Amino acid sequence: MSYATELVKIRKGQFSPVYLFLGTESFFIQEAREALLRHSMDEGDQELNVGVYNLEEVPLDRALEDAESLPFFGERRLVIAENPQFLTGEKPKNNLEHDIGWLEAYVNQPADTTILTFFAPYEKLDNRKKISKLLQKKATIVDVSPLGATETRQYLSRYVKEEGFDMDRNTAQFFFERTEENLSKGIHELQKLFLAAMDTKKITKKMVEDLVPRNLEQNIFEIVTDVLNKNTQQAIQTYRDLILQKEEPIKINAILLGQFRLLLQVKLLAKKGYQQPDMAKVLKIHPYRIKLANQQIRNLSEEVLMRAYLGLVEAEKNMKTGNSLKEIQFELFMLQYAGT
Repeated sequence: MSYATELVKIRKGQFSPVYLFLGTESFFIQEAREALLRHSMDEGDQELNVGVYNLEEVPLDRALEDAESLPFFGERRLVIAENPQFLTGEKPKNNLEHDIGWLEAYVNQPADTTILTFFAPYEKLDNRKKISKLLQKKATIVDVSPLGATETRQYLSRYVKEEGFDMDRNTAQFFFERTEENLSKGIHELQKLFLAAMDTKKITKKMVEDLVPRNLEQNIFEIVTDVLNKNTQQAIQTYRDLILQKEEPIKINAILLGQFRLLLQVKLLAKKGYQQPDMAKVLKIHPYRIKLANQQIRNLSEEVLMRAYLGLVEAEKNMKTGNSLKEIQFELFMLQYAGT
């Protein structure tokens, strides 16, 4: 069942007796949960008529017993069962025994006054299991899988407009890059941007720069750019910021090494006449990374890239052998590389 379609029904007060929300998109999971709470009963009835059970911590019996109970001074009960790992092929994280037979009987004849909802944050079920097949036949299955990049951009752009704000194309592109085209992260960061743009209703690139933090990989990208441009002060400052954020020097250096390895590979493939789509296939990475790499190395020689790569190899060696403080190895590399 389409998530959007089912969400509309829930908001209209049209409920199924048994739901299975399957997928890993945390924003959809939280939105569905809030919609079920808000529209299934008055807030005053929730304390007595809502039960939440983490099936990695308590047996299924507890949830089913609650589901079969009559509501207290209300029209219905809402029973939320989280992490039904027994529906997958994964190895259980605990030794709990779940009464699957009881669940089968319940699904075949659910209580009229209960909404039993399973939130399964998994990519798929184990369809070899009888209970998985039964749920897919009898329950309302709602897909809450992550959206693709294009769909995420469309969703976030539509969300901005629906909230009454404006964001031009360049700012939107920058925002999508900062949030890695991740829906949950995008929605979370937009709340800060909406507050910042409350007066003008216009979200600017400067607001995104100031309020949406870069992740580790994005900071590494900035360091790589500064290294290539021999912008020593800025490269070292960004590196020190990462150290203050408790990132390990060896981890930072390893990612830097991987990025310079990619730059070298792209340079060598371009020398052999490969086009960007072919490079992406050969290197088995997203075409966007190839595009960025090409932009970074446009005016650089193979020798310059190799010198940076070997310098980082030496820095990693010193970090691992303990010849000197690992925290300063990148700074020593940068000073030496910029002086050549």
